[in-house]
Amino acid sequence: MTFLSWTDELSVKIDSIDNQHKKLIDMLGDFYNNVSNRSNKESISKLLLGMKNYTVMHFSTEEQYMKKFDYPEYEIHKKEHEQFVDKVKEIEEKFNSGKLVLTFEITMFLKDWLKKHILETDKKYSDFFIRHGIS
Repeated sequence: MTFLSWTDELSVKIDSIDNQHKKLIDMLGDFYNNVSNRSNKESISKLLLGMKNYTVMHFSTEEQYMKKFDYPEYEIHKKEHEQFVDKVKEIEEKFNSGKLVLTFEITMFLKDWLKKHILETDKKYSDFFIRHGIS
C-alpha cells in the first residue's frame, strides 16, 4: 500500500508545480517506507535532508511566481511555508541529535500537512497562476 498517492484531486492544473508535488509525494513515500522498515539512522537522515531541501526549492518556486505576479495572498502563503520548514528543521535537528525517534505520528504529520496544504492553500493560486501564463 502506498503511503500517499497522487490523484487528480491534488492537481493545481499547472504541470510544473504538479510535477514538484508528485516528487514530494514520492519522497515522502520513500521516507515512510524507511521509517516503517526501521532503516538505519544515516539513511533516514539523508531522506529527511533531501525532503527538506526539495521542499525549500519547491516553496521558492511558488513564492517567485507569487511575487512576480503580485499574488494577493503571498504573505499568508509564505508564512505557512516558513512554519512548515521550521517544523521540519526542528524534527531533523532532534532526530540527528538523538533526541527524537521518528514515528508514524511524524510521518502522518508530514503527509497530512502536505495534502492539506495542496488541497486548501495551493489550490487557491491555481486559477491566478494560470491567468498569468504559468503552466
